[in-house]
Amino acid sequence: MGSTRLPGKMMEDLAGRPLIWHILQRAKQISADGPVILATTDLPHDTVLAEEAALLGVACVRGSEQDVMERFLLALEKHPARWIARVCGDSPLFDPTFLGHCLAVAEQTGADVVKFGDDRPTLYQGGEVVSAHALRFSRRQAPDDPLVFEHVTAWAMRNCEQWPDDLKTELLTPDPQLVRDIKLSVDTPEDLARLRKLYEDLFDGENIVDLREAANWLAESGWRN
Repeated sequence: MGSTRLPGKMMEDLAGRPLIWHILQRAKQISADGPVILATTDLPHDTVLAEEAALLGVACVRGSEQDVMERFLLALEKHPARWIARVCGDSPLFDPTFLGHCLAVAEQTGADVVKFGDDRPTLYQGGEVVSAHALRFSRRQAPDDPLVFEHVTAWAMRNCEQWPDDLKTELLTPDPQLVRDIKLSVDTPEDLARLRKLYEDLFDGENIVDLREAANWLAESGWRN
């Protein structure tokens, strides 16, 4: 809730529901086997997010505002898991089916990092899969790097090839339909206004908006960054 560019954004209305509702509903679609955990801050203004999570049957851990990795490690202490699908709170179009596939790949191969084999921009935004080992290894190797304490998974995603004996990597190929350079996160009032137009057309009030339907909508509307 403490966003500087869009204060209170997680409770902003998006097609009749708060943004946090869309994030958590999508997260619940990733896997039937593991819990969904909201990792928010221990600041009073984020209590409303914990309350929204409870209404959806989602567990919550609370910790440092600045050290996001600490919150993830706290979640792992309370809810042990070998792999984690990390979801950003401001990306209401992340693809739960894709993240579920990444989890399955990680389980089948024992990979610590599952990512695309090139850096082409895609619409697969707002989520990735890494192992609990990858998070703890990142913390040990680069504890002061913003990629670790703020972006959590980014250090392992970027540096896994340099540590092949410590971070096993599995490479995927993106769906060509989703290889597009369009920002889908909500960081500013302008971002929110654009997503509201998309949700006005595609959201039925209950079911999550499919990323491929959104991609078709974006193509037809000529939406650009």
